[in-house]
Amino acid sequence: MSNMAVTRHPPIRDQIAGILRSAIVSLEFAPGQLLVERNLCELTQASRPSVREALRQLEAEGLVESQNGRGTIVRVISAEEAAQVYEVRAELEGLAARLFTERATAEQSDALRSALRELATAIRGEKSSKQILDAQADFYRVLFEGSGNPFLERTVQGMQVRIAQLRATTLAVPGRAAASLDEFEQIFERISTADAEGARQAAVEHVRRAGEAMARSRPAI
Repeated sequence: MSNMAVTRHPPIRDQIAGILRSAIVSLEFAPGQLLVERNLCELTQASRPSVREALRQLEAEGLVESQNGRGTIVRVISAEEAAQVYEVRAELEGLAARLFTERATAEQSDALRSALRELATAIRGEKSSKQILDAQADFYRVLFEGSGNPFLERTVQGMQVRIAQLRATTLAVPGRAAASLDEFEQIFERISTADAEGARQAAVEHVRRAGEAMARSRPAI
């Protein structure tokens, strides 16, 4: 019997859904935008049946919705739903910041410092929205890993697509990127001085301000 490992690739539907999900999260496909199957086939190099299967998957995730007579559109997050996400996100990120301060190793603290440095470079260098969002995601990845609570990590991962979509929306608000960098630096400063409660409060305040930016963006979407 051969000992060669068998490489298993995700189903075509999942691969297509991943491409479309990324486009929605980054706002390449804007809220309310009609998704034309022909264009999606060209983008993903997939057949219409495969694209339709992927769209059904994204609809189950709440990212798109079918409208009779119109087709499939990118779902618009209501103000009420956004507020609910921010409420939960504030508590989870606040907890992560507190636990990181209490539990993170020296290596994880160094990784967080490095992630913050990369985020600062992306924002101050006026990099693309995707590069900034990727840098933010890396900061949070290190933060949650360093919290030492795998269940907390998994809980956040379940909300990750919706959170990322909201982050991309708030990032488009003029001045928000620079303001958010100040807030990230405050979180790190509290962590670096072993102020666990201060870190929690700084993380909660960051999410509160992001929610305010989201509210300001509503006329634009």
